Amino acid sequence: MTKIVKAQFDTTERDLVALNTRHFYGSPGYVFFMLVCGANFIYMTLAVIKEGWGAADHFHFLQWLLLAFGLFIPASSYLRAVQAIKRRFVTEQRQYEFDESGFRYRTSSAQGLVAWSDVRRFTIGRRMIVLYVGQKGVSLIPERSLSNREDLAQVKDWIRQKVSPPIVRRAARNRTLLYAGILAAVIVAVALAFA
Repeated sequence: MTKIVKAQFDTTERDLVALNTRHFYGSPGYVFFMLVCGANFIYMTLAVIKEGWGAADHFHFLQWLLLAFGLFIPASSYLRAVQAIKRRFVTEQRQYEFDESGFRYRTSSAQGLVAWSDVRRFTIGRRMIVLYVGQKGVSLIPERSLSNREDLAQVKDWIRQKVSPPIVRRAARNRTLLYAGILAAVIVAVALAFA
């Protein structure tokens, strides 16, 4: 008999804010900018340790500004997402049924069936799974909506095994590129600080 995993939940403001900020924080431009800011933060910290507060001279002043700007952007983006959701938020009950062929969804305004091969992108986060279907379809499944850890592990396995292999490889490649970018930013910052 085919195993079916069910998920049922009411969308919350917190879920939608998390989804919106994930989209923003996951954009390539934002990731690159934050890598630059992170490298700058490491460099400035090491420069202060090495040179003392003389690192706050006119040359480093621009870097301190970049760092402040880099810290301001995520905070302002998060606040904008919260405000946008609060203005138009309506609770909606969602039901999902996952199996090895795909998933069914049902909301008060729509219902349908999606094959795993129709998922064009996915994200498995710490507290949510996001499945992108078609041009604008997004299915957000909070981990709290699944009854136990075994069901969560089963859904993750289906996603990794049944979604198109190029899409799975792209998700793994993007993760690898992010870690490589972080490592490169740290290496550059340390090299510049001690040059």
